[in-house]
Amino acid sequence: MDPPFRAEDLIGAGRGALVESTFGAGWLGWGLGHAKAFNGFSGPAFGLTALVLAACSILALRKGRSLKKASQATVSPSRPPILKRFLVVVAIEFLAIALACMLANLLHRSDLATDWCAMIVGLHYLPLAKILRAPQLTILGILITLWCALNWLLLRSNSLVIAVSVGTGTLLWGACGSALFRARRMALALRA
Repeated sequence: MDPPFRAEDLIGAGRGALVESTFGAGWLGWGLGHAKAFNGFSGPAFGLTALVLAACSILALRKGRSLKKASQATVSPSRPPILKRFLVVVAIEFLAIALACMLANLLHRSDLATDWCAMIVGLHYLPLAKILRAPQLTILGILITLWCALNWLLLRSNSLVIAVSVGTGTLLWGACGSALFRARRMALALRA
């Protein structure tokens, strides 16, 4: 594979890790806050972990961009644009989340809104895996969706919100760690 394509893959891994670290922090923080689990140790540990994951993601992204600039001497055909398809999936996701929240509100079950929103997030990774050429996102989407479905069957009220939020955030941070590991391997291969 051409170095510019590899650099684009590194940029994609860094960008994906940044998105997963950010949204993972949001979901996990929401669940831990809802559980009143933040204390003098867990709060700073959570914040430090979120900062380290975000910083490492930004470093991977910057490294990919610098390697792409360095390899621009060899011109290679560009990959097809993905922005339009990506935006369609994200727009459908936001519409589905809005509808899920309205339905949960009509049912007077705000706990279901959390579960359904997380399930929609999991499902949106399935088409994104193909669009972004990242098959590992299929696994993440399936895991989040199964986690939410299982909790929907087993839990209610506050425990449903906590389990779904903490589980979704943990899965997203795990995916972030995996993306950072792949980015490191790509960066080392590009340097060689």
